[in-house]
Amino acid sequence: MFSLFFRHKISIICILGFCAILGILFYAGFFKESTFVIENSKEEDLSLKQEDLDFNEKKLEIKDENEENARNEQKKSVIKENDAKNLSQKEDFEQKNDLKIIKKFVGFGYEVRNSREIDTIIIHSSYDALGSDPFDVEGIISEYKQYGVSAHYLIDRRGMIYQLVEDKNIAYHAGAGSVPDGRNGVNEFSIGIEMVNTKKDKYTNNQYDALNSLLKLLKNKYRIKHVLGHNQIAPERKDDPWNFEWNRIQ
Repeated sequence: MFSLFFRHKISIICILGFCAILGILFYAGFFKESTFVIENSKEEDLSLKQEDLDFNEKKLEIKDENEENARNEQKKSVIKENDAKNLSQKEDFEQKNDLKIIKKFVGFGYEVRNSREIDTIIIHSSYDALGSDPFDVEGIISEYKQYGVSAHYLIDRRGMIYQLVEDKNIAYHAGAGSVPDGRNGVNEFSIGIEMVNTKKDKYTNNQYDALNSLLKLLKNKYRIKHVLGHNQIAPERKDDPWNFEWNRIQ
């Protein structure tokens, strides 16, 4: 009976041991599987987080790009507005005055007046006798300064018109002389126009065109009685405008 009991006990122990082994194996397998699942979950979470970061970065990039585009569009809009304003101003200027006159006022060779009666225009000739280019406008104006003289307008070889003195002011251009009606002190009631030319050259077509346009403007603005050459008001001391074709002015 003891032997039977002993065998029964051994059987129970074996069964329990077997169950224990199965439990250990099962537990080990489950734990490993659980660990794998947990680790995989972490990797997925990390992957998701990385995707979220990438997505957010892309959103920021898109936002920055949109903002940059908006700024560029705004700049373009401002540029277009400014261009439109400048064009409008230019068109207004051209509509008011078809003749382009470059303001190049000097600080010498004239007397300031609030207003005066203007009825005479005197045409002169000038060139730069001291510089390498006789037609250089800056050189010509420098010579005016040396002699303390000036004129209201100067027309260069290209036909560009420069205004050196305002019409209302007296420019020292004529000097001693008189007009056909006997009046002297010609500077007081005249406007002086200098044509860039030497004693041996002819005036350009552009100069004649510019002069006619300027004369038309001045005649419309003032009651002009005389358009004369410097040599016509002071024949004993002046011979300009040199080589001038009077039949070409209107």
